[in-house]
Amino acid sequence: MNISKPSRLITSLSVSLSLAAVGGILALSTPAAVYAQKADAAATTDASKDTLRPEVAKLLVAAQEKLQAKQYVEALAKIADVDLIANKTPYENFVMERMRGASALAVKQYAVAAKSFEFVFATGRLSATDRGIYAEAVTGAYYNLKDYKQAAIWAARALKEGATQAQTRQILIQSLFLANDFATAKTEVDAAIAADEKAGITVSEDLLKMLGRIALKQDDMVAYAGALEKLVVLYPNSGYWADLIGRVGANPAITDRYMLDFFRLQMALGETLTISQYVFLAQHAMQAGFPIEARQILDKGFTEGVLGNNPEHKKLRDKAAKDAEDDIKNMARLAAEAEKGTEGPALFNAGLNTFLNGDRNKGIAMMAQGIKRPGIKRLEDAKLRLGISYALHGERAKAVEILSTVTGNEGITDAARLWRAFAKQSVPAAPPATAPTPSSSAPAAVK
Repeated sequence: MNISKPSRLITSLSVSLSLAAVGGILALSTPAAVYAQKADAAATTDASKDTLRPEVAKLLVAAQEKLQAKQYVEALAKIADVDLIANKTPYENFVMERMRGASALAVKQYAVAAKSFEFVFATGRLSATDRGIYAEAVTGAYYNLKDYKQAAIWAARALKEGATQAQTRQILIQSLFLANDFATAKTEVDAAIAADEKAGITVSEDLLKMLGRIALKQDDMVAYAGALEKLVVLYPNSGYWADLIGRVGANPAITDRYMLDFFRLQMALGETLTISQYVFLAQHAMQAGFPIEARQILDKGFTEGVLGNNPEHKKLRDKAAKDAEDDIKNMARLAAEAEKGTEGPALFNAGLNTFLNGDRNKGIAMMAQGIKRPGIKRLEDAKLRLGISYALHGERAKAVEILSTVTGNEGITDAARLWRAFAKQSVPAAPPATAPTPSSSAPAAVK
């Protein structure tokens, strides 16, 4: 899924913000306000001057009636008549521009609205609450004018004034982005994400997508992968996962040993592999001594119709099936011998084979015990395999805990990172509800 394009939601947000501003300002512009003898309690001007002369009041009342009737063009015409009156007082200009801005905004005359509302804001006559409302109105006007620099300035001012519209911060971030101020946009996004996480609020998908878009603009692929990782955890879908796996898997330092775990993850996510990926994964499982996994991989490839056109595929599948049956016959005996022994690899791999054959609880218990015994040369590999097993079994917390401790080179930490995200995602793979069936995706052996 491409997250590089701006969200369509922002356009509707700017419109709704403008409409909300109209509604809020109309509520402030009642007929009673026209006749008011004094300004707001918060007014800083001389209250004795806050009156309307009869000739001004008459026209503003007429404009007010048109405005309340939603006849905004007619309201603007009445207000234009007020403009013709000479020597208007500051209060008369204040009332007139407030009404002009509301009418202009309603008919999408954004430049007029912005100018009027900026004038009203600058008068110092607004209460603290009203200052936030008017700053939001200016924000929406400038955004619709595509003057994103001014929209960002006013959105920040609106937030500082205590604006209550939730989309104001989103428009601030979007405006900064569209104004090419990516550094400030990232600062705002990071702050918004941190605030949501601290408050226990699920970060919105749009906010995380914006984080990714900013990273792309800054050519920061590490940050982009980080945004994708948050997206697959909170809003898992095949598009985000494909992008994340592709980005992380592009690391040239990843060896075949751990690229196999990328393929296993794709299978766990329900994705279809390529012919070469199925064959490569199955052959590696056979070579590692796990024909049960190889059979499961090949069965999936045949079921999906990816394999089967080449006679070699059937030959490989028949061999995997035969060797798997032999393993199953000897599984109980080998497991018992490994449990009586003292070496870690034997017990760990016996547990893995047990897990592959469907007895996940017993298999994981054996693996967890085996990892504590001596003899495992690749301990980090063992931790990775155990973490993957926990993830596939649905024991999410244990999977995250152990995968977070995996360290090393050649791509092992990349594989652990992706499987950790798999374990943390909002809709993880469900464990078997009744009798377990063989897994179609499983970890590999350790030495």
